[in-house]
Amino acid sequence: MPVAALGLALAGCGGGGREASQPSQRAAGSPPAAPRAKPARPFVRLAAPANPTPRTVRVPILTYHRVHEYATELTKSQPDLTVEPTAFREQMAALDRAGFRTISQRQLFDALYRGASLPPRPVIVSVDDGYVDDVTEILPVLRQHRMVATFYVITRRVHEAGFVNTRQIRALEAAGMDVGAHTRTHASLPALPAAALRSEVEGSAADLRGILGHPVYWFAYPYGAFDAGVEQAVRRAGFLLAVTTKGGTTASATAPLEIPRIHVGRSATARSVVALAGG
Repeated sequence: MPVAALGLALAGCGGGGREASQPSQRAAGSPPAAPRAKPARPFVRLAAPANPTPRTVRVPILTYHRVHEYATELTKSQPDLTVEPTAFREQMAALDRAGFRTISQRQLFDALYRGASLPPRPVIVSVDDGYVDDVTEILPVLRQHRMVATFYVITRRVHEAGFVNTRQIRALEAAGMDVGAHTRTHASLPALPAAALRSEVEGSAADLRGILGHPVYWFAYPYGAFDAGVEQAVRRAGFLLAVTTKGGTTASATAPLEIPRIHVGRSATARSVVALAGG
Protein backbone atom coordinates (compact mmCIF):
# COMPACT_ATOMS: atom_id res chain seq x y z
CA MET A 1 0.00 0.00 0.00
CA PRO A 2 1.52 3.34 -0.97
CA VAL A 3 2.37 6.08 1.43
CA ALA A 4 -0.51 8.52 1.64
CA ALA A 5 0.57 12.02 2.58
CA LEU A 6 -0.36 15.51 1.46
CA GLY A 7 1.68 18.67 1.67
CA LEU A 8 1.76 20.23 5.10
CA ALA A 9 1.02 23.68 3.78
CA LEU A 10 -2.36 22.54 2.49
CA ALA A 11 -3.67 19.81 4.74
CA GLY A 12 -1.08 18.57 7.19
CA CYS A 13 -1.32 18.58 10.92
CA GLY A 14 0.91 20.11 13.26
CA GLY A 15 1.25 23.10 15.02
CA GLY A 16 4.03 25.09 16.45
CA GLY A 17 7.71 24.72 16.87
CA ARG A 18 7.47 21.87 19.36
CA GLU A 19 6.20 19.41 16.78
CA ALA A 20 8.91 17.00 15.78
CA SER A 21 9.25 14.45 13.01
CA GLN A 22 11.00 12.00 15.34
CA PRO A 23 9.86 10.87 18.79
CA SER A 24 11.76 11.78 21.90
CA GLN A 25 13.75 9.17 23.77
CA ARG A 26 11.10 9.16 26.48
CA ALA A 27 8.33 8.50 23.97
CA ALA A 28 10.10 5.38 22.73
CA GLY A 29 10.00 3.78 26.17
CA SER A 30 7.25 2.32 28.25
CA PRO A 31 4.29 4.54 29.11
CA PRO A 32 4.37 6.03 32.58
CA ALA A 33 2.12 4.46 35.17
CA ALA A 34 -1.15 6.33 35.59
CA PRO A 35 -4.23 5.70 37.70
CA ARG A 36 -7.04 4.21 35.66
CA ALA A 37 -9.97 6.53 35.23
CA LYS A 38 -13.62 5.56 35.36
CA PRO A 39 -15.42 6.03 32.03
CA ALA A 40 -17.11 9.43 31.79
CA ARG A 41 -20.05 7.91 29.87
CA PRO A 42 -21.24 4.38 29.03
CA PHE A 43 -18.69 2.53 26.96
CA VAL A 44 -19.62 -0.08 24.36
CA ARG A 45 -16.93 -2.49 23.23
CA LEU A 46 -16.67 -2.69 19.43
CA ALA A 47 -15.01 -5.07 16.98
CA ALA A 48 -14.82 -4.98 13.22
CA PRO A 49 -16.13 -8.07 11.42
CA ALA A 50 -13.52 -10.36 9.88
CA ASN A 51 -15.18 -10.26 6.46
CA PRO A 52 -17.11 -6.99 6.21
CA THR A 53 -19.68 -6.33 3.54
CA PRO A 54 -17.98 -4.01 1.00
CA ARG A 55 -20.12 -1.04 1.94
CA THR A 56 -19.38 2.65 1.35
CA VAL A 57 -20.83 5.66 3.13
CA ARG A 58 -20.66 9.26 2.00
CA VAL A 59 -19.80 11.43 5.00
CA PRO A 60 -17.75 14.62 4.60
CA ILE A 61 -15.26 14.91 7.46
CA LEU A 62 -14.16 18.49 8.06
CA THR A 63 -10.67 18.86 9.55
CA TYR A 64 -9.80 21.69 11.92
CA HIS A 65 -6.66 22.19 14.01
CA ARG A 66 -6.80 25.50 15.86
CA VAL A 67 -9.68 27.86 16.53
CA HIS A 68 -7.92 30.86 17.99
CA GLU A 69 -6.90 34.42 17.30
CA TYR A 70 -3.69 33.78 15.44
CA ALA A 71 -2.02 36.95 16.71
CA THR A 72 -2.28 35.77 20.32
CA GLU A 73 -1.36 32.09 19.97
CA LEU A 74 1.03 30.90 22.68
CA THR A 75 2.45 28.17 20.46
CA LYS A 76 2.33 29.31 16.85
CA SER A 77 0.80 26.95 14.32
CA GLN A 78 1.17 27.19 10.59
CA PRO A 79 -1.11 30.09 9.64
CA ASP A 80 -3.40 27.97 7.45
CA LEU A 81 -4.09 25.65 10.39
CA THR A 82 -5.67 28.40 12.50
CA VAL A 83 -9.29 29.45 12.02
CA GLU A 84 -10.38 32.59 13.81
CA PRO A 85 -13.12 32.06 16.46
CA THR A 86 -15.59 34.35 14.67
CA ALA A 87 -15.13 32.42 11.43
CA PHE A 88 -15.62 29.08 13.20
CA ARG A 89 -18.83 30.26 14.84
CA GLU A 90 -20.15 31.42 11.48
CA GLN A 91 -19.19 28.13 9.83
CA MET A 92 -20.96 25.96 12.40
CA ALA A 93 -24.03 28.19 12.28
CA ALA A 94 -24.08 27.93 8.48
CA LEU A 95 -23.86 24.13 8.59
CA ASP A 96 -26.71 24.08 11.09
CA ARG A 97 -28.89 26.36 8.95
CA ALA A 98 -28.14 24.29 5.85
CA GLY A 99 -29.51 21.17 7.55
CA PHE A 100 -26.26 19.31 8.16
CA ARG A 101 -26.21 17.02 11.18
CA THR A 102 -22.97 16.10 12.88
CA ILE A 103 -22.50 12.41 13.62
CA SER A 104 -20.24 10.44 15.94
CA GLN A 105 -17.58 7.88 15.09
CA ARG A 106 -19.87 5.17 16.44
CA GLN A 107 -22.57 6.22 13.97
CA LEU A 108 -20.07 6.03 11.13
CA PHE A 109 -18.87 2.63 12.37
CA ASP A 110 -22.44 1.30 12.50
CA ALA A 111 -23.24 2.68 9.06
CA LEU A 112 -20.15 1.05 7.55
CA TYR A 113 -20.36 -2.34 9.20
CA ARG A 114 -24.04 -2.77 10.04
CA GLY A 115 -25.77 -0.74 7.35
CA ALA A 116 -27.29 1.59 9.96
CA SER A 117 -28.99 4.66 8.60
CA LEU A 118 -27.56 8.15 9.08
CA PRO A 119 -29.41 11.44 9.36
CA PRO A 120 -29.91 13.48 6.19
CA ARG A 121 -26.83 15.52 5.30
CA PRO A 122 -24.44 13.90 7.79
CA VAL A 123 -21.10 15.55 8.50
CA ILE A 124 -18.24 14.89 10.92
CA VAL A 125 -16.33 17.75 12.53
CA SER A 126 -12.83 16.59 13.43
CA VAL A 127 -10.17 18.54 15.33
CA ASP A 128 -6.51 17.52 15.40
CA ASP A 129 -3.63 18.04 17.85
CA GLY A 130 -5.43 18.69 21.14
CA TYR A 131 -4.94 22.42 21.63
CA VAL A 132 -6.78 23.97 24.56
CA ASP A 133 -8.96 25.68 21.95
CA ASP A 134 -10.87 22.39 21.94
CA VAL A 135 -12.55 23.34 25.21
CA THR A 136 -12.25 27.13 25.27
CA GLU A 137 -13.42 27.96 21.74
CA ILE A 138 -14.77 24.89 19.95
CA LEU A 139 -16.82 23.06 22.58
CA PRO A 140 -19.07 26.04 23.49
CA VAL A 141 -19.99 26.55 19.83
CA LEU A 142 -20.74 22.85 19.37
CA ARG A 143 -22.96 22.86 22.44
CA GLN A 144 -24.81 25.93 21.20
CA HIS A 145 -25.76 24.09 18.01
CA ARG A 146 -26.15 20.66 19.64
CA MET A 147 -23.31 19.31 17.56
CA VAL A 148 -20.71 16.63 18.23
CA ALA A 149 -17.10 16.39 17.06
CA THR A 150 -14.09 14.12 17.20
CA PHE A 151 -10.96 15.42 18.94
CA TYR A 152 -7.67 13.68 18.07
CA VAL A 153 -5.21 14.25 20.92
CA ILE A 154 -1.40 14.12 20.98
CA THR A 155 -1.11 12.30 24.28
CA ARG A 156 2.33 13.39 25.47
CA ARG A 157 1.32 17.06 25.31
CA VAL A 158 -1.35 16.89 27.96
CA HIS A 159 1.02 18.47 30.49
CA GLU A 160 2.15 21.28 28.14
CA ALA A 161 0.79 24.81 28.25
CA GLY A 162 -1.66 25.47 25.44
CA PHE A 163 -2.87 21.88 25.14
CA VAL A 164 -5.79 20.05 26.75
CA ASN A 165 -5.01 18.33 30.02
CA THR A 166 -6.41 15.04 31.28
CA ARG A 167 -9.35 16.69 33.05
CA GLN A 168 -10.30 18.55 29.89
CA ILE A 169 -10.06 15.39 27.79
CA ARG A 170 -12.52 13.71 30.14
CA ALA A 171 -14.74 16.79 29.96
CA LEU A 172 -14.85 16.55 26.16
CA GLU A 173 -16.04 12.97 26.35
CA ALA A 174 -18.51 13.76 29.13
CA ALA A 175 -19.97 16.44 26.83
CA GLY A 176 -20.72 13.77 24.23
CA MET A 177 -17.65 14.28 22.06
CA ASP A 178 -15.45 11.53 20.64
CA VAL A 179 -11.79 11.40 21.63
CA GLY A 180 -9.25 9.75 19.38
CA ALA A 181 -5.48 9.32 19.29
CA HIS A 182 -3.04 11.38 17.23
CA THR A 183 0.07 9.56 18.51
CA ARG A 184 2.24 10.59 21.42
CA THR A 185 4.52 13.19 19.86
CA HIS A 186 3.10 13.89 16.38
CA ALA A 187 5.88 11.94 14.68
CA SER A 188 5.80 11.10 10.98
CA LEU A 189 5.07 7.40 11.37
CA PRO A 190 6.45 5.82 8.18
CA ALA A 191 9.96 7.07 9.04
CA LEU A 192 10.09 5.39 12.44
CA PRO A 193 11.82 2.14 13.44
CA ALA A 194 9.49 -0.60 14.66
CA ALA A 195 9.87 0.03 18.39
CA ALA A 196 9.26 3.76 18.08
CA LEU A 197 6.26 3.14 15.81
CA ARG A 198 4.73 0.85 18.44
CA SER A 199 5.33 3.45 21.14
CA GLU A 200 3.66 6.20 19.14
CA VAL A 201 0.62 4.12 18.16
CA GLU A 202 0.11 1.57 20.93
CA GLY A 203 1.44 4.04 23.49
CA SER A 204 -1.10 6.70 22.55
CA ALA A 205 -3.85 4.09 22.81
CA ALA A 206 -2.60 3.14 26.29
CA ASP A 207 -2.32 6.78 27.35
CA LEU A 208 -5.94 7.53 26.41
CA ARG A 209 -7.14 4.27 27.96
CA GLY A 210 -5.58 5.44 31.21
CA ILE A 211 -7.19 8.87 30.96
CA LEU A 212 -10.68 7.76 29.90
CA GLY A 213 -10.89 4.34 31.49
CA HIS A 214 -11.70 2.46 28.29
CA PRO A 215 -10.18 1.63 24.88
CA VAL A 216 -10.22 4.28 22.17
CA TYR A 217 -11.05 3.15 18.65
CA TRP A 218 -10.37 6.27 16.55
CA PHE A 219 -7.00 7.39 15.14
CA ALA A 220 -5.60 10.20 12.95
CA TYR A 221 -2.24 9.93 11.18
CA PRO A 222 0.12 12.87 11.83
CA TYR A 223 0.65 14.75 8.57
CA GLY A 224 -1.65 12.17 6.97
CA ALA A 225 1.42 9.95 6.47
CA PHE A 226 1.02 6.18 6.52
CA ASP A 227 2.06 3.04 4.70
CA ALA A 228 1.25 -0.66 5.00
CA GLY A 229 3.42 -1.09 8.10
CA VAL A 230 1.86 1.91 9.83
CA GLU A 231 -1.62 0.71 9.01
CA GLN A 232 -0.79 -2.71 10.45
CA ALA A 233 0.45 -1.08 13.66
CA VAL A 234 -2.74 0.99 13.93
CA ARG A 235 -4.90 -2.11 13.46
CA ARG A 236 -2.82 -4.11 15.95
CA ALA A 237 -3.28 -1.36 18.56
CA GLY A 238 -7.05 -1.86 18.38
CA PHE A 239 -8.09 1.17 16.36
CA LEU A 240 -11.12 0.56 14.15
CA LEU A 241 -11.35 3.76 12.10
CA ALA A 242 -8.44 5.98 11.05
CA VAL A 243 -8.51 9.23 9.12
CA THR A 244 -6.02 10.58 6.62
CA THR A 245 -5.46 13.87 4.83
CA LYS A 246 -6.48 12.41 1.48
CA GLY A 247 -9.28 14.50 0.04
CA GLY A 248 -12.66 12.90 -0.36
CA THR A 249 -16.02 12.25 1.25
CA THR A 250 -16.49 8.47 1.01
CA ALA A 251 -15.57 5.99 3.76
CA SER A 252 -15.32 2.31 2.94
CA ALA A 253 -15.70 -0.79 5.11
CA THR A 254 -12.90 -2.37 3.09
CA ALA A 255 -10.47 0.47 3.93
CA PRO A 256 -11.53 1.65 7.40
CA LEU A 257 -8.02 2.87 8.24
CA GLU A 258 -7.79 5.09 5.15
CA ILE A 259 -10.77 7.40 5.53
CA PRO A 260 -10.47 10.71 3.64
CA ARG A 261 -11.14 14.14 5.10
CA ILE A 262 -11.56 17.76 3.96
CA HIS A 263 -9.12 20.39 5.22
CA VAL A 264 -10.66 23.65 6.49
CA GLY A 265 -8.09 26.41 6.16
CA ARG A 266 -7.72 29.92 7.41
CA SER A 267 -9.35 31.47 4.35
CA ALA A 268 -12.49 29.34 4.61
CA THR A 269 -15.80 31.14 4.95
CA ALA A 270 -19.19 29.96 6.15
CA ARG A 271 -20.30 29.62 2.55
CA SER A 272 -17.21 27.71 1.45
CA VAL A 273 -17.45 25.27 4.38
CA VAL A 274 -21.06 24.48 3.48
CA ALA A 275 -19.90 23.93 -0.10
CA LEU A 276 -17.07 21.66 1.07
CA ALA A 277 -19.60 19.58 2.98
CA GLY A 278 -21.67 19.24 -0.16
CA GLY A 279 -24.25 21.92 0.44
